[in-house]
Amino acid sequence: MGGAARCLSLALVLLPPLLASAQHRCRLGDVRQPDGSFQLGSCEELLLFGESVGDGGAIKLASALAGNTKLQLVDLWHNGVGAAGAKALGAAIAKNTVLKRLYLNENPLGAEGAKGIAAGLAKARGLRHLWLTRTNAGDEGAAALATALAANHVLEALDMWECGISGAGAEAIAIALKGRHDGLRTLELRGNAMGDRGARAFAALLPTNKPLSTLDLLNTGVSAEGRALLREGLRKAASLPYMVLFEDAIGPHQQRTSWEEKGQKNAP
Repeated sequence: MGGAARCLSLALVLLPPLLASAQHRCRLGDVRQPDGSFQLGSCEELLLFGESVGDGGAIKLASALAGNTKLQLVDLWHNGVGAAGAKALGAAIAKNTVLKRLYLNENPLGAEGAKGIAAGLAKARGLRHLWLTRTNAGDEGAAALATALAANHVLEALDMWECGISGAGAEAIAIALKGRHDGLRTLELRGNAMGDRGARAFAALLPTNKPLSTLDLLNTGVSAEGRALLREGLRKAASLPYMVLFEDAIGPHQQRTSWEEKGQKNAP
């Protein structure tokens, strides 16, 4: 076989898998029908960043998602989804056992939307990663999510940067995770003004929770006294959490970690 023929043969062998792979990563135009409904087909990832689907789109997507057996990731970052859309999505994740990652960052969910997601999370058995950064969940939303976390033992990562959570909300989450030997491994609360009340709650959590390995508390208003409490909690920690305690201008990351506190220079 000549060189050109060999190249053509190779291209014919490789082309179908490439096309099949492309069909599994979908965008809005691939799945939204003229009537506004969603047909998810063989999609494994749905990437809708900044598409402004709003509550109406989220509700229709949730309807398709509830019984779907293919989709593993939904990115709804910055889509104008409010409480109504969040409640529909919460109901969907309670039924769906395949979806692993849901990104709802920068949507105006508010406390009611966070409660809707929490109601689904309490029953979810598939979801592993949930991102709710800048959703204005507040303490009410955090409390609802804490209740869900107490019931859910499969979620591995919860991201809630800058959600308007104070010490009360942080305390509720910490209490929900006490005594756990499975479940949440990563908790991101950066930029929430939890203060020393939150620090005290997490200091008490560390000796009792085994799975937690990443706890980001950077820029949460913790005082020197609160940091001392956290260090004491770390000394007794059941695992070795990678915890951001405070900005310290020590190297490229500009932050101190619990790994450094324990003399381990190479954080994960």
